[in-house]
Amino acid sequence: MMHAFPRTFSLPQDRRERVTQTAFVPLTAAAYLRLRREAAGLSIAEVARGLAKKPADFSAATDLVHLLEQPGNVARKIKTLYALQAIFPFDQAVYGQLAREPAEHHPQVCRGCGCSEWDTDDARAETFAWASEYSCVRCAGAPEAERDQ
Repeated sequence: MMHAFPRTFSLPQDRRERVTQTAFVPLTAAAYLRLRREAAGLSIAEVARGLAKKPADFSAATDLVHLLEQPGNVARKIKTLYALQAIFPFDQAVYGQLAREPAEHHPQVCRGCGCSEWDTDDARAETFAWASEYSCVRCAGAPEAERDQ
């Protein structure tokens, strides 16, 4: 059986208009945190374990990490960012810009690992470079298996 859905959109007729619509959407503070957590090789549960002061707090900590990685949500307290920063590296200034500034004032952030010129890993600080507007050299040139090592 074939299902038919009503057409609820129309494609732009002008090719230039189509190209601008496919450009990257601005990175959110939530996506930045997720990228930096993943670049550190940590799961949400591992971050929650680091946040929870006692076992009874684990569920609330897991919920907090999930919420902070959902678009539209930002940390309300600076101590939350300090606690997260003790678990995985990220730049609070970059996070703040992504959370509060308009997209044209956002810093350049890699969409593969979340690094920027200000929060590169110490091990690769000397070799950091951009391959494109949205990707660092490491993420653009390395197969997925190599990035995870």
